[in-house]
Amino acid sequence: MYQVSDIEILIATMNRDDLAFLEVMFSKTDVTKYNILIINQTTTEKQLHTTSHTINVINVLEKGLSKSRNLALQHATKKLLVFTDDDVVFEANFDTTILKAFTDHPHIDGFRFQYANSQSNLAKKYPRTFQFQLSTLEILNTSTVELVFKHNSLINAMLHFDENFGLGARFCMGEEAIFLSEALANGLKIGFVPQTLLTHPQPTTSQKVSVLERYFHQSAVFYRIFGKMYLFWVVLKLLFDLKQGKIAFKAIPKVVSQALKGKKAYVDTTAL
Repeated sequence: MYQVSDIEILIATMNRDDLAFLEVMFSKTDVTKYNILIINQTTTEKQLHTTSHTINVINVLEKGLSKSRNLALQHATKKLLVFTDDDVVFEANFDTTILKAFTDHPHIDGFRFQYANSQSNLAKKYPRTFQFQLSTLEILNTSTVELVFKHNSLINAMLHFDENFGLGARFCMGEEAIFLSEALANGLKIGFVPQTLLTHPQPTTSQKVSVLERYFHQSAVFYRIFGKMYLFWVVLKLLFDLKQGKIAFKAIPKVVSQALKGKKAYVDTTAL
């Protein structure tokens, strides 16, 4: 039986020198109930400090979201780890939702939950029912802020985020899909719970970049996960985007060119 004290919230943030942002993040609940680990990527002039016994802070000078996640994994101490960002707002009962999922399904190593946008609508199309294992398409559609894992499961599988991917890295997206694909390859069971944990008002990285940039970065992600089958997933995405009207037929040559460049850039990066 898990308890609230077993939950540790791993927050990635940058350039903070006070904890006021936590008041917004936990405005619907009591922040003092939770174990919190903050990785503050910052400068020597702008450091974050705390006197709370439930909040730990690590100030680092390096940049990169995946580096921040990995540092949090190295220093986490509790049984259930919640990956999150500094601009989310947790629901009042988010801890109860997490505890129930892991208590009801003790054989599952991690769960994907839902999050809402600033209009209080679900941020994306989710499965309607509980899933015992994520599909490949669901892995590719997962955001890190949706994830909660058993700490021991990650330790035993020696999992970490690929630091070539994620905000601030060579390829600015896809780190969560790579993380999840490696988790499945190591035999971890990852379920889905159709319950909302939080609100995330900001657009995702993939929504901020142009279509051509997206194909460049996602092609690298596909190659990292699927190897030589990456082109199948590029074509599948291309067909989906055409159907959704996200790209025009005349843009196909440029999109394919960017996809090929992305894959080459990843190969060149890993060859260094």
